[in-house]
Amino acid sequence: MTNTFAKTDHRGILQALDTYGYCVVRQVISPRLVQELKDEIDHFSDPDRTLPAPASKFNLTFAEDSRAIWQLFDDPDYLNLRHVLVGDHDVCLHRSASILRTPGDPVGGWHSDHCGQRQGPPRHFNDFLNRYSIPSGAWFYLNGSHPDRSGIAVIEKSHAPNWQAPAGFHLDPERRFIYRDDLGETDGAYNQLDIPGAVPVISEPGDLILFSALTYHVNMATHERRYSCGLALRPKSIKIDVPWDRSAQIAALKARLPERHHHLFEGYTSLDPDWKT
Repeated sequence: MTNTFAKTDHRGILQALDTYGYCVVRQVISPRLVQELKDEIDHFSDPDRTLPAPASKFNLTFAEDSRAIWQLFDDPDYLNLRHVLVGDHDVCLHRSASILRTPGDPVGGWHSDHCGQRQGPPRHFNDFLNRYSIPSGAWFYLNGSHPDRSGIAVIEKSHAPNWQAPAGFHLDPERRFIYRDDLGETDGAYNQLDIPGAVPVISEPGDLILFSALTYHVNMATHERRYSCGLALRPKSIKIDVPWDRSAQIAALKARLPERHHHLFEGYTSLDPDWKT
């Protein structure tokens, strides 16, 4: 595998993110934790194993349900890496998610998670949360990532603020999605891996996949039951006002976690997945 680093190689990781907009950090979590996270995703997203194929199921507040993922906050190597990535030690939980996909789930549309160029007032919860330069992707693909099975692809160097779509393609005015010129926009963002600059990310279970806030990416076609989860942290100096109230859920989460983790909720907003205008 190329563009992969040990979890303590902070200089190499930062250089790769700066140059390419993505990288893979090797073996950040153990096989035991990989399995615990997969089991939890099943438990919370498809406890009866009735999710059809093809399909996908998102849990947009995974850390509020999971117990296993909080083991990461007792791992000094993981925490040191995350502090380096955001450039601050005084951080809070920003957001979390898990995704369960079943075989046959197709390639998604090429997109960036960043909403910093949203025109007009916020229309979606992402408009409040995805506006910052903190890395958008810090994901564990618990099956690994490989084009023959499932996973994620990125467009190298698409994280530059002035990046333009390749010839024959264009971005929407808010720079969220990539469209092919001759196909128009009515059928959604372009959903093939043949766009210039596309790189299928190859990783193993336990690896951490990182990509920058602006990096364009897409889920590859799913050929197996596929599990992924991720966490975002942000400096507490970044204050966010949101229109939803999740104080009861945050209090319940805080109550079940040890006191050493309570500082992570100073600034945590959670999210209301149904909020939109």
